[in-house]
Amino acid sequence: MTQHDWETRILQAVEDSRDELLELAGLLIRTPSENPPGDCTEIADVIAGYLRGAGVSAELLDAGQGRVSVVAHQGEKTDGQRHLVFAGHHDVVPVGDVSRWSFPPFAGDVVDGWLRGRGASDMKAGLAGLIHVFILIQRLGLPLAGRLSLASVPDEETGGRLGADWLLDQGVLEGATGGIIAEPAERDHPTIGQKGSNWFRLTIKGKPGHGSLQPVHGTSANLLGARAILALQRLWEMTPDAPEDILELIADSKRFAEEREGYEPGVAAVFEHVTINVGTVHGGTSTNVVADTCVIEFDTRVPIGLSRAQVLDRARQILDEEGVEGEIEPLGFMSEPNWTAPTDPIVSTLVGALRELSDPAAQGVLQWASSDARTFRSHGIPVLQYGPADLSTIHSFDERALADDVVLAAKVYALSAVRYLGLAS
Repeated sequence: MTQHDWETRILQAVEDSRDELLELAGLLIRTPSENPPGDCTEIADVIAGYLRGAGVSAELLDAGQGRVSVVAHQGEKTDGQRHLVFAGHHDVVPVGDVSRWSFPPFAGDVVDGWLRGRGASDMKAGLAGLIHVFILIQRLGLPLAGRLSLASVPDEETGGRLGADWLLDQGVLEGATGGIIAEPAERDHPTIGQKGSNWFRLTIKGKPGHGSLQPVHGTSANLLGARAILALQRLWEMTPDAPEDILELIADSKRFAEEREGYEPGVAAVFEHVTINVGTVHGGTSTNVVADTCVIEFDTRVPIGLSRAQVLDRARQILDEEGVEGEIEPLGFMSEPNWTAPTDPIVSTLVGALRELSDPAAQGVLQWASSDARTFRSHGIPVLQYGPADLSTIHSFDERALADDVVLAAKVYALSAVRYLGLAS
């Protein structure tokens, strides 16, 4: 059979088995794996059991604290051949207030063309697509050249290091030349880069005293914290110096963001500025006591052309200018701005497949959020993200994804794998 024949066959196999694919997605959704608390033992067992039931050898790798990954391989990589990784995370954010869902949060069913439940968009439907295609390739005996690996990991939603970070440090994906992560994306715009993530905690000390004597006695850490919060908004004014070869990608991403339904006018500015979110503020011990301590946690995102160190240095400089003494402690998600070149083979292959299967104008864009893509890139593995999603429901109530988009994504994964790895002679 020619490569065209195999491409036609695998695409038809995905179409013919769409019910099997959607049932797998439902099974994953119905298996709770909220993070926090983050124990993914059960969902990992379900995934490994499903793979083994389909005749695929799967390995469970336990990093501790219930952070269990599932890994499977097929084919061998020799000199000159490629190694593609299908990657995704199986933890999800908590469902929140169940009373505000219009259907059961772990429904895992398809109603009116929508796959419903926590993880439908982020990212169990996409993960199901990767698993399903991995199985189909083995079931059909598709003679791929090189190696195809599947890696399903925990600990992504809270930025923990016992998921992709830990797994890659073990060397189980050593030699990988490219990866597809099934993170949610707009139907025709995979994400190929992201801003850096720079969370930090600011601790400010004051001098306690009787509340009835403020402001003439005691030093309120809460007032200093308020001053710091307002002053640190000036981080937005930092000017990035992005590499020349990435400017077109930034411009394309800004234009796409402005056209994306549901976002406010001007949202594209975030690609060229440091954003700063005041996440939590905790200060004082009692209403009638001058606050002795104020602790504030910030989420800043770093554009291409700046670094985390530059942002933290500027934050300290601003505090000095305001006369606020405080200790800055990095925490949570920490990564530099990262991207995969639009010309990289894994990007051009998947985008090319998407243009054929969905929209001739499909292209990769940047995102302002963070994901495991940063970890793969830090290990020298070029990756891009593409998965089915109703973007407005991610991390929200009534999460869902179009069933047709779940099938489309699986077809994109299948065609990309055949073209990226090629066929054994």
